[in-house]
Amino acid sequence: MYRLKDYAKEINRCIQCNFCLEHCPVYIEDGLESSVARGRLNLIQALLLEKTLILSDRAGVLLNRCLLCTNCTQGCPSGIPVDDIVITARVELQKNYGLGRGKSFLLRQVVNRSHTTNLATKALSLARRLNMVPEEFPEVASPSFEQRVPSIVKPEGEIRGKVGYFIGCATNYLYPEIGDAVIKVLTALGYEVVIPANQHCCGIPALAHGELGAAQEAVRWNADLFSKLDVDAVITDCTSCGYMLKVKAAKTLENNDPCQSKVASVAEKVVEITEFVTREGLGHNLKLILGESKDLERMDVTYHVPCHRAWSPNLIQAPRKLISMLPAVSLTEMNEPQRCCGAGGSFFVDHKDLAESILERKLKNIQSTGADAVMTQCPACRYYLRGGLEKQMPVFHPLELLAKAMHLM
Repeated sequence: MYRLKDYAKEINRCIQCNFCLEHCPVYIEDGLESSVARGRLNLIQALLLEKTLILSDRAGVLLNRCLLCTNCTQGCPSGIPVDDIVITARVELQKNYGLGRGKSFLLRQVVNRSHTTNLATKALSLARRLNMVPEEFPEVASPSFEQRVPSIVKPEGEIRGKVGYFIGCATNYLYPEIGDAVIKVLTALGYEVVIPANQHCCGIPALAHGELGAAQEAVRWNADLFSKLDVDAVITDCTSCGYMLKVKAAKTLENNDPCQSKVASVAEKVVEITEFVTREGLGHNLKLILGESKDLERMDVTYHVPCHRAWSPNLIQAPRKLISMLPAVSLTEMNEPQRCCGAGGSFFVDHKDLAESILERKLKNIQSTGADAVMTQCPACRYYLRGGLEKQMPVFHPLELLAKAMHLM
């Protein structure tokens, strides 16, 4: 449960070793002690635990200047869950001081996702007025992905298994072509795909803003929906959705919450799509299918590794393994492929100049490869990189490249 008193001991385990300095994209840009993990932990302890500091606008800004990229958590030798502690601090601030009615309402609309595009379009309009998304943000797809696919999609031939598909908000409303690729690849590989109706947002946008109640609503709804499915796996195409479903969901609820068993049963089955299709058995089938591919347009791609990757040990290499199977696609590694791009959910809107400075470093690394395209599994990264690159090169989900190689798209 995200309660600050439960993290007091974790904060005190920080040995001020400085390892977090080299991992924090914000600190690398501004060099401020208050931007790095140990500085944030010290601030949280003084402000919200010891209460030796009085809350100010500046303190709120500092706590919100974290991307929640988890890079400091992944690199911490003491294993301190810095991102969880920052989230908990934001929950405390939200509980006592609030986000403002407009933003709170919008986050709840995002979480309680309707299958119609009408409300989504209105929510996007409100988000623009509240400066939560830029004017150039993509329009809502009409119809949405879940509006134009059946609840069950079966393969043409023999069924080798059954999977559930968690459709993230970005795939549903902004990038339905990713959903098309996922469905077509899975069915081509012999999987029946179950797409439960009325899925909600995974809850991570609300959680990142400290809206714990809204995140809990999403967790309970989706856990109830997916725990009922008799499936081999629950597939996600978004690394942040996977992170929420696999790791964060259980932390939003009390340990004795009756829904915890449902959350655990779903988390056990959650798999990111590139990892799923590159498993040993599927990889063999994939090579047989791709071996028949001819006359494909040659393409050189580079891989931007999403920050929310640590929930699966195989997630970093799965897209690389997938690309190695494609007969006409080659991979050119960029420098610092795991360096954050600066998107961070809505971070790039709230801290525009800082995010653009972080992005500039990433764009230089991408452009230096001379690649034809970029691939990444994170929709926020996809949007932000595409905007930064403008028309220089496209940004794809790895499954789009696979579906194209399989002549499915």
